[in-house]
Amino acid sequence: MGVHAKRLAFLRLLLCVAAGHASAGTITCVPAAPGSGAAAAFNPIRKISIDEHARTVNMDIVRARTKDTETMGKMRGELLSMDENQSGEPIYVFNAIPAAGTEVMSLYRLFKASEWRLISAGVTFISKVPALRSVEPATVFDCKRSDMG
Repeated sequence: MGVHAKRLAFLRLLLCVAAGHASAGTITCVPAAPGSGAAAAFNPIRKISIDEHARTVNMDIVRARTKDTETMGKMRGELLSMDENQSGEPIYVFNAIPAAGTEVMSLYRLFKASEWRLISAGVTFISKVPALRSVEPATVFDCKRSDMG
């Protein structure tokens, strides 16, 4: 292979890598307004931000709630999987990194059917074997995608 062919191959490789990074983006979601089909149940997640390139998830959550106030907090997670459904919409699977001493790990699936929905499940490990503890009903979210390039 000549010098020019090697340079051309190297440039093609760089373009492919750059194209892959350009397609990565972020998605930010907030709970849908109650009138948009969302359930009226209390949802502790106030905002989800997923960075596809860094494979990180940041959530603003309600840590404590009283009649008059809510104490907000942050929760980090990692993007475990990102696939596409049949219509080309992304499906995100991520966890919440548990605090030390926490027995239950939360797993989440964010996907778009006719609207964005979040399903969560609590999983505990008994002798290194996962056991499902709980499954929360789907919550409707409003999500906005932005491409980074």
